[in-house]
Amino acid sequence: MKRFISLILLLVPAALSAQIFGLDPVPTSLPASHLCIYKDTLVAGGDGHLLVTQMYMPEGDGPWPVVVYRTPYMNNAPLGDWMLGFKQYAERGIGVIVQRCRGTGGSEGTFEPNVNERADGLALLDWLQKAPWCKSIGLTGCSYMGLTSWIVADAVPEKVKGIYLEHYGVDRHLSAYNSGLFRQDILTAWAIDNAGVPIRKPEVTDSDKPYYDEMRYMPQRTMDEDLLGAQIPWYRDWISHTDYPDPYWHTGFWALLRSIPPKIQVPMTVVAGHFDHHMEGTILGYELLPEATKARSRLLVGGWNHGFETTPKLDGLVHDHDIDINLDTFEWFYSLLVEEKEPVHEVKVYDIGADKWLSLPEWPSAAGNARTFFLSSEAEGTVFGLKDLPSGKRKALSYDYDPSNPVFSIGGETLFNSNARKGSQPQKPAGYRDDILFFRSEPLTNPMTLSGMPKAVIWFSSDCEDTAVTVKISEEKADGTTLNIRTGIATLAFRKAKLGHRGTYNPGEIVPVEIQMLPIVWELQPGSRIRVDISSSDFPQYSIHSNYPGVWSAQTAIRTARQHVWTGKPYPSRIELPLLP
Repeated sequence: MKRFISLILLLVPAALSAQIFGLDPVPTSLPASHLCIYKDTLVAGGDGHLLVTQMYMPEGDGPWPVVVYRTPYMNNAPLGDWMLGFKQYAERGIGVIVQRCRGTGGSEGTFEPNVNERADGLALLDWLQKAPWCKSIGLTGCSYMGLTSWIVADAVPEKVKGIYLEHYGVDRHLSAYNSGLFRQDILTAWAIDNAGVPIRKPEVTDSDKPYYDEMRYMPQRTMDEDLLGAQIPWYRDWISHTDYPDPYWHTGFWALLRSIPPKIQVPMTVVAGHFDHHMEGTILGYELLPEATKARSRLLVGGWNHGFETTPKLDGLVHDHDIDINLDTFEWFYSLLVEEKEPVHEVKVYDIGADKWLSLPEWPSAAGNARTFFLSSEAEGTVFGLKDLPSGKRKALSYDYDPSNPVFSIGGETLFNSNARKGSQPQKPAGYRDDILFFRSEPLTNPMTLSGMPKAVIWFSSDCEDTAVTVKISEEKADGTTLNIRTGIATLAFRKAKLGHRGTYNPGEIVPVEIQMLPIVWELQPGSRIRVDISSSDFPQYSIHSNYPGVWSAQTAIRTARQHVWTGKPYPSRIELPLLP
């Protein structure tokens, strides 16, 4: 039967519904076969709070399959009409249940991020399990709404047949930190926007600046009370526990979240984006599924950011949205819940640069072929070389890093609120700052497709007890246009174990700093060069390192560091690029 190909009139603004509702109007030629009705009711949560629960259902007694979605957003949205985007599901035989999280949208209680979602979600599923009009259940959601499904996925009742989740990671520390530095552009801003208590909310006046200047306040640990006028306890917890082994991340809610994927028994579709800030933890959730579950599950990785916007914005793109997530969600649930077909295993990853989707056995693939480029001290003006072989004589390339004048993020895989900067963006010309070291390869003679996790090994020394090292890998096209592929950051304190305890460093010591970057599939074109930028800050993607040791949020002072990147023997600083098998 031919279906799912024509465009139905949009019923709610796409940008709004994508972020808030999760189920956009679906481009489908499957005809409406049911009249539908709207209902709303109150359903008791895990400890008795009554939660606003809204439904679009096919008319009649059923029983009907339903898709469940829980959200804390649109706190003041009116009931009823704002759900018109869900009407298409009901008209095609699938009810949609939307519940407002505790303390939001008229639901009783107080909104406290994350902690009540398991109890309240399981209470809703128990209510549906007992409802005679409910035949089967699918869970779905994007971002925070994805969390509300992950957090119950190991304990779902019999009627739950599948889960379709987008853009949320199962390991909170990986979402919050890299080498002890906090991802401020997403999480500091999110805390301000979702404080849950009355605050003096700052205004956004310049989209080219960090989202909130409050990110630069020292000590960040008291920023909430000092600048916003109220304490946000859970934010203080996030910014105080920098080490991965800290019990904060391995007890309570975050430990529960991390423990759930290996226990999931129902098939899943897991959706990630190359430039979504949850990419690492989202893919981890898929990787942790039991093999029997994975054999019936799917992983989709698109060339988009958190809002499903393709980056970079290359000319002539045709296939970047060949997998339309709204259509794919509906089609998967229709097959599973209405046609009752067994899901099949599938891994599809978008190849940036080639503008095509790859079907792969799994991804990221196991380590295979790689191409290594060594940093060279040979320079053309302000740009040093990238060579196939290490230089013979050791040499230090130096710069000064002043935390009061950080390098601002231009593109990045974990940016969110700095909208004009997130994803893959055009880079400034090499040499635009003297606290960045620039390296460039010779032009490529053939296409080269990266697939996997790029890695940098930088031999480094500093005159401070702790500091940061940043690496950005870009494609510099023949016309000079340069687009960031991947960024990475490390600190001397965590150089020996990114997920270990904070260590020490002796100023002046030359040490290897390994920077493992997030996976990517990207085809570089003939005539392009690889460009590598090395510095010590990437703000606001990551918090600014003060050049003092210790927890970043407790710092009250800064100082300038003298940094040295070493090349040649016996210090072969290099970039290792994984290639598509």
